[in-house]
Amino acid sequence: MVNLSDLISFDDCVEVVQSSLGEGFRVISYRLEKVPGHPGFLGEYAHLTVSTVQIGTNLSHDQSYFVKCLPFTDAKQREVVQDLGIFTKEAVCYRELFARFERNPGKVLKWRPECWLARDDLMVMEDLVDAGYRSMPFQRSFGKEHMMLILERMAQMHACSLDLQYNQMKGSRLDEKIGKMLFETTFMRENPWFVAGLKGVLKVALDGSKYSRNPDYRSMIQSQLMDKMDRIYELSQPSHRFQSVIVHKDLWYNNMMFRFEYDQTGNVLYDKPLDCVLIDFQISRYQPPAIDFFCTIYLLTRRPHRDQWYDFYVQYYHDQLRQKLDKLQLQVDLILPWQQWLESLEHYKLFGLLWSGVLHAYVNLPEGYIGELHAADPEAYHEFGLMSRDAILMRFFHSDSYYRETLLDSIDETLEYLFEFK
Repeated sequence: MVNLSDLISFDDCVEVVQSSLGEGFRVISYRLEKVPGHPGFLGEYAHLTVSTVQIGTNLSHDQSYFVKCLPFTDAKQREVVQDLGIFTKEAVCYRELFARFERNPGKVLKWRPECWLARDDLMVMEDLVDAGYRSMPFQRSFGKEHMMLILERMAQMHACSLDLQYNQMKGSRLDEKIGKMLFETTFMRENPWFVAGLKGVLKVALDGSKYSRNPDYRSMIQSQLMDKMDRIYELSQPSHRFQSVIVHKDLWYNNMMFRFEYDQTGNVLYDKPLDCVLIDFQISRYQPPAIDFFCTIYLLTRRPHRDQWYDFYVQYYHDQLRQKLDKLQLQVDLILPWQQWLESLEHYKLFGLLWSGVLHAYVNLPEGYIGELHAADPEAYHEFGLMSRDAILMRFFHSDSYYRETLLDSIDETLEYLFEFK
């Protein structure tokens, strides 16, 4: 088993400091502290503090960084993540893809954290908390202001991708030039975590959806839903019909951080976001922007909000992409015309619906529950993650109103979309 102290070396710290601060600092010492709590499924986290001295002076500095690494406290989890290649994929994206994106602050907004060291097993990132960013609290609603910031940063990411494709690579498809880092990791029949998620959608549709109360509807769900959901594998493939970009594909509430206003007593005003960055690019691919648009809409908002603001967000994203491309001397009307944008939204809606059903069933469990399960019963934890979620899912479906309502938001709408239920 890997030890925390073995994750990073003195020479690594020298490289990190030189990348982040320049050549004018000498590393004196460093320390790693594991972030408490349950690790993410795809990795574990630590804080790195590097003590430096500015060369030519006696001025000392403590520099704070955020470390992401392969799971090191759970051998089985580490093996699964390594086999899927998910963690390594993000490191390669930072090293070989994002490093080629335009970074001139006069042309692009900050849309992601800096990464100072990207190994296949470990990344050292900008400490966003130290820079004043915060995550939205669990179960806190995203409002129009949050969504506009997220869509704007998303459009910036996509515009940088299009700049790489058209201005640097003369129009070549990115998956043909750098496809090795854009492989599918999640939406595959071979991924047991995702398959367990789809089976969970079926379980809720059969035993929790309002449409399951109609015997005819229930029979249709039971006999046809799994086959209809198979279309998500097709929707996860590269497209030659619609313009593609580098998409994030995993824009749930923990994968963006904000700067917020504060009141006079120093309390965070979570309903007043000022800035936003996107984080965690482990499942990024080269696909149409509609994929990210629907991830954002279905993973972050409730149905009444979507019903009210959907048309506005459709227009707002396209307008933001236009503005970002203008600064890069590209024209949205030639790259992603309005009509193609609308057609792509119609084509990819099911992707957002199904992904939200799978993910809500996992990430909206009571805060801390998965970590407690992992500590108390690792076998049950792995069964929930990789085999069947049904028992735990339905237990909290019946006992936790937030969990139930967010799931039904997605699953009832999915059934209406696939079966035209009324």
